[in-house]
Amino acid sequence: MPHSSTKPALQQVWPTAEPALTDISPEHMALAALRHEIDDLDDELLTLFERRLAIAARVGQAKDAPAGPHVKLRPDREQAVLARMLTKAGPDNREAVESLWRQIVGWGLARQGRIKVQVWSPIEPTRAFDGARLRFGAAADMRAVRDPEAALAWAAEGHGVAVLAVNADSAWWIGLRRDWSMLSVFDGFGGATPTALAVGRIDPAALPTGRRVLVDAGGDAGDGGGIRRRGLATHHGWSLSLTDAFLPVGGDEGCVGAIG
Repeated sequence: MPHSSTKPALQQVWPTAEPALTDISPEHMALAALRHEIDDLDDELLTLFERRLAIAARVGQAKDAPAGPHVKLRPDREQAVLARMLTKAGPDNREAVESLWRQIVGWGLARQGRIKVQVWSPIEPTRAFDGARLRFGAAADMRAVRDPEAALAWAAEGHGVAVLAVNADSAWWIGLRRDWSMLSVFDGFGGATPTALAVGRIDPAALPTGRRVLVDAGGDAGDGGGIRRRGLATHHGWSLSLTDAFLPVGGDEGCVGAIG
């Protein structure tokens, strides 16, 4: 029987078509090391992500989670956590961090049941849809709809969230004051002056800190009641506006929600 060496055989790590190990350039060696480091980081990220998903599945049972008729979103909590993450992130990475974090949160929420989102935006549908997708993540069940009033009624029944364009063709936002007082605006898309608003049955205590959204009758979006307003839309004497004043939802000022 042939004598076997006590040393383990060298494991071949390069394909046979590649040059011999002694012919590998320093650049290729450095690239292989970097790829190995990325593989290790991917393993760590996967472990942490799956651990986060498992914890997220239990969050719905926590005592501070929205209860009763409210949807499970907590915009105040999301706002605080995202702000903390962006503060820690490098300036060049903040956009990527926000996008990634939204996806992570969206999949965590999906463990408690996928968020359903109806989007109405007849003029710039792609812009509103993309903003909603970034906000709620790929895990959200999103679809475009043709009737903003039907989307409001659907959201009022607690089925999910409506993302509706601020569009002169429909003053749907008046209904937040007259017909859909159980709904609250909790986010806006389109920049500093939002062109679409997210509406749902949000626990008022879970609204984000930021500009309050007002719907009031009796004129333009000026300083009529001593509150500085920035107008978004007007219709037949009703105005949709924003204010930096901290106002309670449902008060005399016509506050119907907040945008972080």
